[in-house]
Amino acid sequence: LVTGGAGYIGIHTSLILLEAGYEVIVLDNFSNSFPESLVRVGKLAGNKPILVEGDLNDEEVLKSIFTEHAGIEAVIHFAALKAVGESTEHPLKYYRNNVSGSICLLQAMEDAGVFYLVCSSSCTVYGEPSHVPLDESHPTGGASSPYGRTKFQMEEIIRDHSSANPNFRA
Repeated sequence: LVTGGAGYIGIHTSLILLEAGYEVIVLDNFSNSFPESLVRVGKLAGNKPILVEGDLNDEEVLKSIFTEHAGIEAVIHFAALKAVGESTEHPLKYYRNNVSGSICLLQAMEDAGVFYLVCSSSCTVYGEPSHVPLDESHPTGGASSPYGRTKFQMEEIIRDHSSANPNFRA
């Protein structure tokens, strides 16, 4: 399952997965992408992804995806709003989509027994760099925008979920 799979990174990931022989299910609400991109991916790969138009905060949509496609082994999570400026103007929109949507996804994964997640984060979780280039030793949590804070919170939620569930890998 690729959430946000019609976005820029999502279409490239979906294409690579399809070309490698995986069955790809894309969940996207098209708030920042277009269905046409997935048509192009299907033509390039010679096999189109299964498209589910829906939102991460819609628990019924998530439940139906994991029920109808019981063979899902992993989730690649790209579905997040990403404009720093917009996040300062509409922070609740970002918290609902990025944080709440991620929680709904994790719950649906747990309910379905899916234990593998790759989540796209952002360098904004590091705040102002103390050294360049940034590496994994740089402290996180100093984000200066609602967007960055939602990404940091997503990481923390995933970390806590992984700690509480020994089978879960992220």
